[in-house]
Amino acid sequence: MLRVIAILLVCALTTACQRAPEASRQMDNYLDRVGRVLGQEWQPWDENELSLYRLPARRSRMQPVPQLRLGMLDLVVESNQCPALQQTIAQRNSSLGKVMPGSHLLAYEGELLRNLDTCLDIIKDDAERSALHQQLSDIADSKRTSLPTAFWNALNASPEFEQYLRFNDQPLPVSEAALTDHAAMDALLGLAAIGQTLPARLPPGQSTLEPLFEALQRSDRGGQLIHSLSRLSHTLDQATAMLRARPPAFLCPMGQPTQRSRTLLTVFTTFYAGDIQPQMAQAQRLAQPWQQAIIRLSQTAEIPSATADYLQRLAGEQGSLWERYQRSIQGHSKAWQDVLGACQQRPGQPGWDAARKEAS
Repeated sequence: MLRVIAILLVCALTTACQRAPEASRQMDNYLDRVGRVLGQEWQPWDENELSLYRLPARRSRMQPVPQLRLGMLDLVVESNQCPALQQTIAQRNSSLGKVMPGSHLLAYEGELLRNLDTCLDIIKDDAERSALHQQLSDIADSKRTSLPTAFWNALNASPEFEQYLRFNDQPLPVSEAALTDHAAMDALLGLAAIGQTLPARLPPGQSTLEPLFEALQRSDRGGQLIHSLSRLSHTLDQATAMLRARPPAFLCPMGQPTQRSRTLLTVFTTFYAGDIQPQMAQAQRLAQPWQQAIIRLSQTAEIPSATADYLQRLAGEQGSLWERYQRSIQGHSKAWQDVLGACQQRPGQPGWDAARKEAS
């Protein structure tokens, strides 16, 4: 009660205090009601926990790639035998080319290699250009070998990629309709498929790549999901600790329902089943394909260690945000089963059936 009064006073004294999202209010209300029935205190969620879920500094995720030595291509530029290659190089050296976004850079690498291969085919029988042929061939080989690195540099330099995998300041919204994120999931899987076929298959063009990056940019669901998984885990863990803190005799001294245990059952049916479980269902529905897509992407060759570590922190099988959430669900479900079972109030037991009859 003192905590609630303090929060209300702070809100009254500051214009910056805004109404929390409905999902957050439901989680706090659930903890408050469990705590009141059991006479237990609980710890509010600390937003600073979200600071774990942003990509490391961009510089730590970028890797060096061989630079194209344009001086070697002077003869090509003068010869006019390879106009497509000339145009590609000119575009890259332009003022706009020097600030290409990630999707354009990756598309450029593919276009450059296609044009290099075409030019090599054009001059292969020209004895006077045998030295140039060898130089271009060496450049093409170097560029092709570095494609996986170029792929990760394109993603790691992309604000769209960074934004999608960073926490949002809002949890998933409360909604009766199923929340979806199909376009962003398809984009992550599409990028993974592109990265995992390199260098055997060259990157596609800008018209294919740009929509994938745009899909990540348009979606708020990734960041909201990170927020919800973190906060739901905290909520479930706090409620589990309160349910475990009292021995069965506290609620049901004779192993039979009491007024206190009936009140707790109402909390279970009204606030856990009515408010929290729908949030959990939405999070699980979104998180399963999200986790699978992130793991698939993380298996792409030449991933920088800083990026790999972060993706594992989000979605790995051990010690990740995803894994913690799964543990929290299991622990909380077991705690409710034990508490309700000790009072003969689990579904199918007499106390449950009696409560259902009273409610109807």
